[in-house]
Formats: sequence, structure tokens, C-alpha cells
Amino acid sequence: MARRVSDRERWEARHLAAGDASPGEPSPWVMSRALALGSGGVALDLASGRGRHAVPLAAAGVRVVAVDISEHAVRVARRASLGAVHGVVADAGALPLRAGAFDVVLCVRFLDRVLLPRLPHLLRPGGALVCEIFTDAQRTLGRGPSDPAHLLRAGELPALVHPLRIVEYHEGLARDLSVQDYVARIVAVNDGGRLGATEQTSTHVSC
Repeated sequence: MARRVSDRERWEARHLAAGDASPGEPSPWVMSRALALGSGGVALDLASGRGRHAVPLAAAGVRVVAVDISEHAVRVARRASLGAVHGVVADAGALPLRAGAFDVVLCVRFLDRVLLPRLPHLLRPGGALVCEIFTDAQRTLGRGPSDPAHLLRAGELPALVHPLRIVEYHEGLARDLSVQDYVARIVAVNDGGRLGATEQTSTHVSC
């Protein structure tokens, strides 16, 4: 019987195959929200890969902790940032991180329905969660993930970030530089006594 390849082995092989290649340009939407919220603070980039967002955030002066299951990916991000990114090799589902440690938590193109509801406790009061995650409509484009476990259902994301206060939410076809993908995007804030209230919620067919 063939041995089952673990997620860690699969992602390590994928990043090793990419070598030191650039992880690609960061999402302008993610960068603008993260910089507005985390300037001078500490950001956590979950499933950070080779540093698509962690490296430019560190270059902009944000203190960044990049967590990825691939040791090679974390090493590339560290090297590309000249050591400015603090790398942690860990499964995102078992985060070795202190509660209330971060001003911003990024969750980009990564979905773990068990993990997402646990992210609010990592935020300081006033801290924000910034997510950009594929929706199941992405399958119509014939690229990206196809497993329903890795794709949000329509309207699902707000419930997964409860009890944070939602300040921005879009769902639909989004242009990320030259590529269009179906994603849900959310910015949700830990503001203590008013957790769970909604300040602004907007849903669009494109974002």
C-alpha cells in the first residue's frame, strides 16, 4: 500500500520545486488594509508561503510573523526580507502563538474552518483580521482549489469571524493585478465591549 503523503510533505515539495522564485506580487487590497491597520504594529501572516505579503509588509516597517507549514517557504521569506520577517514553521491549525499578540492577522487564499473562529483571540483590542479567501464560484474558472473544504460557500465568511465587528466585506469576482478570481474579502475588528456589532457590511458581485 502506498504511503499517504502528509500536507507538510506536499507543500514542502511544492515550495522546493519553486526554489527561490518570487512568490508573486502581493494583493493590492490585502496590502492596503494591512498597512492601514498595522503600521508600527505586529502582523501575523498565516500560511504565508514564500512571503508574498510578509516580505513587502516588513519592507514597509511592519513587524511580521510569518507562519507556514513549509520550512523552505519560511526560509525563502526570511532571506528575501533580509531577516526582517520572523518565521515560524508550524501547522496553522496548531499555532504556538500568544493570545492578544497581534495588531493584524492576515489569512489570504487559505481556508481552515476550524482555525478561523480561533483567530480573534490572537488580536489585541483594536486589532483586525484581514481575509481574502476563494469562494466555491472559483471552480467555474477552472483554476485554483476544487475541494469544497478549501472554498467558502456563498455568504459563509462573516459567521466564521464572529464575534469580531465587520467593517468591510465584499464577495464576488475580484481583480488581483491582472488576474480575476472569485473571493470573499473581509476586515473585522476586535473592539472589546462591542464585539459582534456590524458597522458596515457590503456585498458586491465584483470587488
